This record gives sequence, C-alpha cells and structure tokens, in this order.
Amino acid sequence: MVRSGLGRGLEEIYSRTEGPDLSSFVTEGVMSDSPREAVIWMIFGSFCFGTMNALVKWTSDHADVWMIIMVRSAVIAFGVATFAASRGISLKINDKRTMLLRCSLGLLAMIIYFTALGRIPIGQAVALQYTGPIFVALLSGRILAERVSFVVVGLVMTAFTGIVLIVSPELGSIEPDALLALGSGFFAALAYMYVRELRKTDSPATVVFWFAAFSVCGSIIQAAPDIPSLDSKTIASLVGVGIGAGGGQIGITMAYHKANAAWVSAFSYLTVIVATFYGFAIFGETLTHADWAGGILIVGSGVALVFSVPQEGPSQQTKPSRDAS
Repeated sequence: MVRSGLGRGLEEIYSRTEGPDLSSFVTEGVMSDSPREAVIWMIFGSFCFGTMNALVKWTSDHADVWMIIMVRSAVIAFGVATFAASRGISLKINDKRTMLLRCSLGLLAMIIYFTALGRIPIGQAVALQYTGPIFVALLSGRILAERVSFVVVGLVMTAFTGIVLIVSPELGSIEPDALLALGSGFFAALAYMYVRELRKTDSPATVVFWFAAFSVCGSIIQAAPDIPSLDSKTIASLVGVGIGAGGGQIGITMAYHKANAAWVSAFSYLTVIVATFYGFAIFGETLTHADWAGGILIVGSGVALVFSVPQEGPSQQTKPSRDAS
C-alpha cells in the first residue's frame, strides 16, 4: 500500500539499494513513480545545470545567445541519438501536439534566460529563473490534476524566500533585464508541465532529443554566420555548455517522469546553490549574512521535503512502484 502526504521518513526512502537505472531513459510508455530515484536524478541534473550556467555566463562575452543555444542543443541531440541508436531505440514522437508545446515553450524560456544571464549577475539570474518550481507547484494541481499539499507549497515558497535573500533583499528595485530571467522561470514551468504529460506517451530520450533538435532548428539561421569566427577556447566552452545541459536535461526529465511535479521540482533549488558557488569562485561574488540565511532556508526546505512523499492520484495508488515491489 502506497502512503500519500506526510509520513515517509529518510529510512524508508533510502533503505532500498537499487540505484537509478538509465535504461528507463529510453523506455516508452507510462513509468512507475519512484520518489527516491526522482530525487537522485534531480540532484544530478542540478549540479549539471549549475555548471552549465557558469559556462554560459563566461561564454556570453565571446558568443551570442543563438550560438550558445545551437551548439548546446547540437551536443545534446547528438549524444541522445547515439545513445538510443546503440540500443536500437526509436525516437519517434507519439504525442506530437504536446511535444511541440514542450519544445516551443522550452526554447522561448532558454532564449530569454540566456539573454538575461549575459547581462545580470549569475546568482540573480539563476534564482529568478528558478521561480519555475514555484510556478510548477502552483500550476501542477490544475494542469496535471496532481494533488499538491499545502505543506509542499509552503516549503517551496520558503525555499524561494531563501533565494531572494541570497540574490537581493531589495528585489523591488529589480532591473528590466532581470525580468527576463523571471519570465523564463514561468515559461520553463509550463514546459515542464508538458514534460510530465509526455511521460504517458513518449520516453525521456524522445523528449530530450526532440527538444534539442527543435532548438537547433530554431537557432541555426541566426548562429551560422558567426561560426567561422569562433576560437578554440570558445568552442570548448560551448561544447561544455552542451555537456552540462545534456546531463541536466537527462536528470530533470528523468525526475519529472518518476515523481509528482510539484514535489520533485523543489530539489532543483540545488542548482542555485551550485551557481552561487561558481559566482563566488569565478565571478567574484561575495556571501553576506543574507546569503547564509537564504542558504539555510533552501537546504532546510529541501531536507523537510525528503520527509514528505508525492501524493498519488487514485489510479497510481492501486499500482505500487517498481521499487516498492
């Protein structure tokens, strides 16, 4: 019997020895929910995305947004296609309408976010873009018909308060460029809603590949004229953006395929912590008392969320997850 709401502790979550199985990345059809695997995948994805953000910030001084998007997406598309081909897995789209919505909203979010990241401090950009999980928590109950508890919403809001303390206690004086990052959070949240819907019809590999391919098509015309002027260091950085983004995309797609969207999205806040570290180590950002207070709120909210479990719908309650068998 699967319990919902509060009540599952760390011992139950971490007592299983089975680790994340990448073979499910190319498995089509409905996947069983597994909160423990979802958290592991989200942590992995968050570290990859944090590294990607730092590389994008550095690369923005040497290449424009279209070039970053094109190379990033080409690396991901090539990697996923190679992985799937080696196992004879089809990347055919089953739900074309939902896939188009996911890709369109995801590309829009990426364009405005990368633009903002090149203009404002990395910590501020990442934090504002990561209002996405807030929107996921508030929208998932209506769009996905998932039961989102007040506890989950409250903890996500607490985590966001911590982000505000880290980035700027005086957020009211935010500049227009920062609003781009905030807008990207909203569009990213909508895109991840459709990622969750696609779990019913398409494999994670299909979702990741076609988003990357769509993004290449959406940026290649603008980026192509500047390709000959790229130097080796910029090319290496662009490829690094693609590798980091690829790992992050796999992690977050697998996470959303394996657990309730609002619950698992809260763990993506780890990306903000990783990006803040890069900001301190590479871009000279300093940590204030507000930064430390914000970090405690974020980490504390994440730990509290481990003690809660995604609330399952009626159809899912009758079918135990693979890990619970």
